[in-house]
Amino acid sequence: MENNKNTFESILAIIGILYILGFVYHKLKNITSDTETKVISDDGLKAIQNPDTASQLREAVDDYHNTGDWNKTKLESIL
Repeated sequence: MENNKNTFESILAIIGILYILGFVYHKLKNITSDTETKVISDDGLKAIQNPDTASQLREAVDDYHNTGDWNKTKLESIL
């Protein structure tokens, strides 16, 4: 009788471990498939693809590096 109890507990333990592993796998798969990482916005991408706008943005970033203040750049008028 004791042997049957140990076997039953072992089976339940294996089922529990498989359930936990399946749950973790499902959650990780859900996280990786439903997320999209955008490093740059669509408007920003359009702006840097245009050579004139890209040049103006480079100047604005250079102004920021010199002054340390975004308010002193022409960033808003460029975008």
